[in-house]
Amino acid sequence: MSEDYTHSLLAWRERMDTNLRAEYSWLSLAGLFWLKEGENRFGSAPGNDIVLPKGSAPAQAGVFLVEGKTVTLGLMPNIDARLDDEPAPDGAVLQPDVSGKPNFLYLASLRMVLIERGGQLAIRLWDSQHPNRLNFGGRVWYEPDSNWRVTARIEPYDPPKPVTIPDMLGNDNEGHMHAALAFEVDGRTYRLDAEKLETGAYYIMFRDATAGKTTYPAVRYLTTEVAEADSVIIDFNKAYSPPCAFTEFATCPLPPPGNVLGVAVEAGEKYLPTAKT
Repeated sequence: MSEDYTHSLLAWRERMDTNLRAEYSWLSLAGLFWLKEGENRFGSAPGNDIVLPKGSAPAQAGVFLVEGKTVTLGLMPNIDARLDDEPAPDGAVLQPDVSGKPNFLYLASLRMVLIERGGQLAIRLWDSQHPNRLNFGGRVWYEPDSNWRVTARIEPYDPPKPVTIPDMLGNDNEGHMHAALAFEVDGRTYRLDAEKLETGAYYIMFRDATAGKTTYPAVRYLTTEVAEADSVIIDFNKAYSPPCAFTEFATCPLPPPGNVLGVAVEAGEKYLPTAKT
């Protein structure tokens, strides 16, 4: 393994660690609240439908009014809140994450956004002062290993193969795989279905024989290098844990059918259960 490659890999891992420590990262997630039709009151008092962290907000801060798929923000008088980059207007209709242009509501150290999963609406909450973020000790990785930087043969699906992708909530989501990536380990051929990205790289969700032992039990994610002709480099040294490894409030997709490897991929990110509190 060249010194340049090792330096590049370690720099990439450092960026991954830095991103996870960001102000409103997965580590600062503080709640996921499923909304009901009608009024959903939020504030720090225990009687609210959405109870915000103690001391982070007024006892009664406002309400999310749900009418079908429309969610309207209502604020109590004199609440200092911001919607995206402007003072939050009372009566604003919130755009969910699936719109591609979600609205973010800021209240002191808190951030909230409307999300939609499996046809259900919820409020996702971040707290930049969450202990998970403030006390995070850093991601943990296997040592770099050139044996796990493999060349894979691209076997395209034409048309793309429809698949059902489960998630951590038990929902089934429809997706499409653009190719199988075939590679060899110790003389045996393995295949992983992958989604082709606009960059020309492929995105993979997989599980292997290290799952639940040294890596996250449910899934790991990986983006390949940019494909060249009919082959692509899969660098398992860059396999990383999903957001669900760091917070109970994420909704992570799981591997599509067939993307469970019988081999132990002892490369990439490890999992320490104590990292999630």
